[in-house]
Amino acid sequence: MDIFETVPSFDASTHRQATTYVDTPDPDNDRIVRVWGVEPIPPEEIAAALAAARALAVTANNEAAGRAREAYLTAVPGQATTYAAKQAEVGRWVDAGRPADAAADAYPWAGDRAERRAVTVAQVLTEWDAVTAAWESVGRLIECERERVNEAIAAAGTVEAIQAARDSAAYPTP
Repeated sequence: MDIFETVPSFDASTHRQATTYVDTPDPDNDRIVRVWGVEPIPPEEIAAALAAARALAVTANNEAAGRAREAYLTAVPGQATTYAAKQAEVGRWVDAGRPADAAADAYPWAGDRAERRAVTVAQVLTEWDAVTAAWESVGRLIECERERVNEAIAAAGTVEAIQAARDSAAYPTP
């Protein structure tokens, strides 16, 4: 005799198929109709699943923001320190009034580049100042989007809403 299995309709976000069932003979069709039970998912399991989904979505979003940054920056070990040193020189140069006769000994990172490229230290610092300003603009856009998406993920109340928040990320591209 065949077994015909059914499960009543249920909301999978709050309920699940139980491990219990009821078998009812159906001699007219030479079968047994097995109806599986439905049980509520304990609230702590729902909360744990949402927390796990949020954590995964935030990690994925943070990684996406990192990839967006890498499209604009050289992402190798130690490069951030080099960028910081260059930005510090630009900051000192700007604070000094952007002198056209900036000396290599006062701005050694810029001096090295100026010598290699046969330009003035001020030209290098001007270039770095423009690059810094452009990066600050796009960097702020990336960070704003990263934070917006993470906040939307945190506020989402279902796995589907968490995924929709994560999918809403729109990072700038070069």
